[in-house]
Amino acid sequence: MSYPRTVKLESEKLKKLLLEKSDFITKGRAKSEEIEALEKELTEIDLKLQEEEKKVDISDLHEKEKSLTERVSQCVEEMNLIKKEIYDRMKAQVPSELHDKYDEIKKKKEELEGERNKIAIKAQKYNDKIIPLSRKLMKPLLEDSYEDYESIKFENGEIVATIFNHLEDFKTNFAKKNQ
Repeated sequence: MSYPRTVKLESEKLKKLLLEKSDFITKGRAKSEEIEALEKELTEIDLKLQEEEKKVDISDLHEKEKSLTERVSQCVEEMNLIKKEIYDRMKAQVPSELHDKYDEIKKKKEELEGERNKIAIKAQKYNDKIIPLSRKLMKPLLEDSYEDYESIKFENGEIVATIFNHLEDFKTNFAKKNQ
């Protein structure tokens, strides 16, 4: 017998669950595509921010920072103030719309990731119902103790399940290993 072996199952409940799960997966993939587009835009904005920040003259502040690091135990608070000065100067001289746009897109990306995760959880809940039901329907179709459930999917309006054989897999892998 050839493996994996495919069988067709008849169950309206299972068909409905598979279709609803498929809808969630499609929605989740759409969210992933939106997230990828936002990540690309964030990268581009980040590069622009870096270019603009390179133009800001902070050499005098870097010198102060270097001298203070030699006296770290005594000057930690002063060093933090200088870092704040650097940040304030960069913020003052770099166009704020770049920072705003970056923050806005980052927030939107996080919201989309949250939505995608909620969709994934819903799809997993369907999996939790589909697996036991499909195993119950497939159990009478298993021909020997070495056969096991492999996958189940919805194709052309029919539920198609595949069954594999542990013994056949072992024989195939063993033969490959010993060649």
